[in-house]
Amino acid sequence: MKILFVYSFEDAQSVSKPIRSWSDIQFGISYISSVLKTHGHQTQLLVLGSNNRWRNNEKLVRTAIEEFGPQIICFTAVASQYTFIKKTAGFIKNQWPDNFLVIGGVHATLNPSEVLSDFFDALCIGEGEHPMVELCAQLEKEHFPREIANLWIKSRNGSVEKNPTRPFLEKLDSLPFPDRAMWKPWMKEQVGAGLSVLLGRGCPYSCTYCCNHAIKKVATGKYIRTRSPKNIIEEIAFLHDEFPAQKQIYFEVESIALDKPWLIDLLAKLEEFNSTIDNSISYGGNFRISSQSIDENIFILLEKANFYKINIGLEAGSERVRREVLKRNYSNKNFLDVVSMARKHGLKVWVFNMIGLPEETYDDHMETVSLNRQCQPDAHYTGIFFPYPGTELYNTCIEKGFINSASDIRMERIHAVIDSPNFTKKQIQNSHIRFNYRVYKGHRPLWKILIQTVMVKVYFNSTANFLFRRLVQLPVISHIRSKLVNQ
Repeated sequence: MKILFVYSFEDAQSVSKPIRSWSDIQFGISYISSVLKTHGHQTQLLVLGSNNRWRNNEKLVRTAIEEFGPQIICFTAVASQYTFIKKTAGFIKNQWPDNFLVIGGVHATLNPSEVLSDFFDALCIGEGEHPMVELCAQLEKEHFPREIANLWIKSRNGSVEKNPTRPFLEKLDSLPFPDRAMWKPWMKEQVGAGLSVLLGRGCPYSCTYCCNHAIKKVATGKYIRTRSPKNIIEEIAFLHDEFPAQKQIYFEVESIALDKPWLIDLLAKLEEFNSTIDNSISYGGNFRISSQSIDENIFILLEKANFYKINIGLEAGSERVRREVLKRNYSNKNFLDVVSMARKHGLKVWVFNMIGLPEETYDDHMETVSLNRQCQPDAHYTGIFFPYPGTELYNTCIEKGFINSASDIRMERIHAVIDSPNFTKKQIQNSHIRFNYRVYKGHRPLWKILIQTVMVKVYFNSTANFLFRRLVQLPVISHIRSKLVNQ
């Protein structure tokens, strides 16, 4: 059976080659595709940029369906992409009504009734590997699908069969490595881009802006799962053979430090693996600050394993905002201690920040600026708060009247969504534009700071944004951007 996966995102760099690097691939559909292939099915990927002209996307859809001839078309979407995906599904259902349309992902999982009222024939709640295998088996026999755990299935008369969810997949080592080949036709790699490897699924924390607290309730079984270090090393060895020129791997997991004995085992095996190859691979990963992770012994082992960076989610410099709004309970001293230990052992530190959180004041935001100025991150990911439906903070925004509904949200993380007397939308937008300047003023050459600040400002203007997106695709500009980020 032929299955087409449709993936979209806002910041496509071009129509034909929208993906920048291997680190941008979406693991959910990559794993489902690899599982389907092991069961003898054919899969193909279609990547659409929701920022591209609709007629260009329509042409891509038509070409993919007419040339590949899929029987099943699978979609995934986060909240901000759902309107675009719904439009795409409507176009397909109108033109090719016999295709069976399935949607999964976080937004569909947390908002199933809303989503299944649209153009889709089935919806997957939670993990999709085994449900998709069963769906393909039934459709291949020309049976109308029934009784498939994790799937809500719309019948021909419009009624919905709401099947229960199966337990979370516990043995992640049983999955084949994700299908990276499906992404290759859509990728134009940029200088300095690395590979990514998924280490596990689930998170023990309950950050209010994140969906983990809701996702872990959709099924029974163990939610926080990690692959064995042995299985991870096997994938790294496979990638080293497939991509010998790639010398950086980023580990995708909520935090590499969730399980200290597991991490120690993994780091020892990474050190051992690097000793068997000519040019060592360097690694990066997310690092959550907790009582067990504030440990210099961890950083000694990270250095030995050739880690080059960690990403730390500071999110807000105000301890009050972190504690009362975000449910992230660590002090500013904890944060600075972790940064200091990382730097002592040769690791770069990248920091995640958010601007415009519910109950955040302008003075609170300036605490975020101040803490970033103190630690001088090697780079930062700073975005404007975006209330994802299904999260605790989304409900807070509705209850307090900051937003009216999901229709209020667009252009995630680059446009102010909520407005309050203590931190207005205009102040939020301006603070986002000026953040880089405020953090690095006096610490970095002014010309570098101004270039990065202008790049952020241009991004907000729709006409300038279109030209900017095209400009940064030029090889020389891509090279400059890479150098600026990595310095």
